[in-house]
Amino acid sequence: MKTLIVTIIFAVTMVSSSLASVTPESELSLIASPTVELSVVNVAQKDFFQVAEYNATMDVLHFVTADYVNYLQIFDEAGKLMYQLPVMSKKLKISKNMFETGAYKIGFITKNNTTIQFTNLTVNE
Repeated sequence: MKTLIVTIIFAVTMVSSSLASVTPESELSLIASPTVELSVVNVAQKDFFQVAEYNATMDVLHFVTADYVNYLQIFDEAGKLMYQLPVMSKKLKISKNMFETGAYKIGFITKNNTTIQFTNLTVNE
């Protein structure tokens, strides 16, 4: 009897985990280039970014957001706040030269500090 119960629990666990919805990483991606990769934390955040692109010629990340951004926060891989920069606009450019090779989290603090939209940035070069 004990074996039957363990087998049923195992089977239910396997079926439920295989049916769980997983968002493919490609759906979260905003920028995918050999130099930089930028992705949102969840698909709903993609609407916040009207434009998200990397200009290799100028070596900058360019954003146009749906909401007014008061501040930009940049965190290192360990989660330590590196910069908090005033933006006060819906348009912003960030120089890739601010980043060394590695992973970062960027937070866009919107008007009235009501929400923070986080993205994951990976600098490959």
